[in-house]
Amino acid sequence: MNIVKAGLEDLEAISGLYEEVTRHMRENGIDQWDQYYPTKPVFHNDLRNGHLYGIRHEGQWIGAVAVNDEQSTEYEGLPWQDRSGHPMVIHRLAVHPAYQGRGIGKKLLQFAEAAALTQPYTSIRLGAYSANPAAIGMYEKFGYTSVGEVRYPFRKHPYRCFEKIIPTELRLN
Repeated sequence: MNIVKAGLEDLEAISGLYEEVTRHMRENGIDQWDQYYPTKPVFHNDLRNGHLYGIRHEGQWIGAVAVNDEQSTEYEGLPWQDRSGHPMVIHRLAVHPAYQGRGIGKKLLQFAEAAALTQPYTSIRLGAYSANPAAIGMYEKFGYTSVGEVRYPFRKHPYRCFEKIIPTELRLN
């Protein structure tokens, strides 16, 4: 299963993937996403800007992730180790419930990290919902360091913000 860039023609299918993931999380007590976020306009923006990648299996999107350098304003003021560099940000990593536990999330994270090495990024940042222990565990396992928490409106729990510094010898100059 290869990771490919999604296009605007994939908007409905990508939206369907995230709807399934959201439903599954909510059924399992994780209120990270809802009908207000993430939404089709968010995915449309990701697709239009070429920031959304994913994995298809038998014609169905089973995982997706957006990567770019757009940071939430809530990230300002956090004690990032990389204060003057150019961080890449991972957004909305999701795996279809029927494919969870098969390494798809790991593969998407590894893809994002590899993508960071093709640009002049100095670190990778992301936020993970604190009530989503599987996501928190995956990021910690992959060497991401927690730098603090941020809160978003209408979210019961904070998001833990993580950072991974790209070693100088691996950076694209």
